[in-house]
Amino acid sequence: MGWTSAFFGRLMKSDSSSTSALDVPELRARELNKATRSFSSARLIGEGSSIHNNGTVVYRATLPDGTAAAAKVLGRPPSSGRWGASEDAFLRQQVSLLSTLRHDNLVRLLGYTIAPDLHVLLYEFATVGTLHDVLHGPRGEPQPGSGSRPAVTLSWEQRTRIALDAARGLQYLHEAAAVTHWGINSTNVLLFQGLRAKIADYDVFEQGDGDMRACNRRATPINVACVPPEYVTRGSRVARNADVYGFGVVLLELLTGRKSFDATLGPSHSMLVHWAIPLLRQGGIEQWIDPKLGTQYPPAEALKLARIAQQCLHGQARSRPSMGVVAQMISDIVRD
Repeated sequence: MGWTSAFFGRLMKSDSSSTSALDVPELRARELNKATRSFSSARLIGEGSSIHNNGTVVYRATLPDGTAAAAKVLGRPPSSGRWGASEDAFLRQQVSLLSTLRHDNLVRLLGYTIAPDLHVLLYEFATVGTLHDVLHGPRGEPQPGSGSRPAVTLSWEQRTRIALDAARGLQYLHEAAAVTHWGINSTNVLLFQGLRAKIADYDVFEQGDGDMRACNRRATPINVACVPPEYVTRGSRVARNADVYGFGVVLLELLTGRKSFDATLGPSHSMLVHWAIPLLRQGGIEQWIDPKLGTQYPPAEALKLARIAQQCLHGQARSRPSMGVVAQMISDIVRD
């Protein structure tokens, strides 16, 4: 009873008061232990999906009212390899920013913990899962209690609706919040009831100053299947254009049903972008459309979405459209 009333008291206060330094409650370790059953292996969902994982793991938590949440236990900061006063202060600064982000297509931060031996971000729980797992099936061995399920066949209408939701969430990050995600891929598009999509895993470690970001990039590997060519060749990212490129890869996954990278397909076909772009330019839909769709899709709309993907994946960063333009083009397809 005590921890229940304390949690909801602070959560309600965070929703109604603008005078607090942070807009979400700071949770005590005992509250998180209660919510995750002491971080039981039965509650383990998987590893974090940002490019700077460094030991980050995610557990399913249960709030006092029975609502499911995702407790993201952060690993070592990639810039220093350990938590200290400066890293704690930086994380608290980023939590302050995260707590102000409010959009229907952005996963909401519910709470946080910053303690000497525990750094946790508590988010909404995706009841359906990631777009990656829905399209391709779960990654690796399913964890007990993770809710993993086999890949399903999304209809054309569901795919375009998911694309629009994700585009609007990313547009909000870029235009209203003025931040860059730095890790857009299909594992960071989460699906909720009714297959409504929300952007997740905004990378707090990439929001520091230039020196910290450079150190972070040197410290950890990246998923080259979803980053633009200017980063691969020069080790640099061009602001939000990098997110637009990653979103283009997500559109290719929705169109083709293929993973962004699949080593089982051999060197020439393993990278989705390298395989798909030449086929998209040729225009023959049947060469690249997801065969699971059969004939249940409008060819004209498929070609329009393919052209949007091509624009997002332009080799010149400055030639990529903004996410606002992308969202509007997809909205014209969905008619929303």
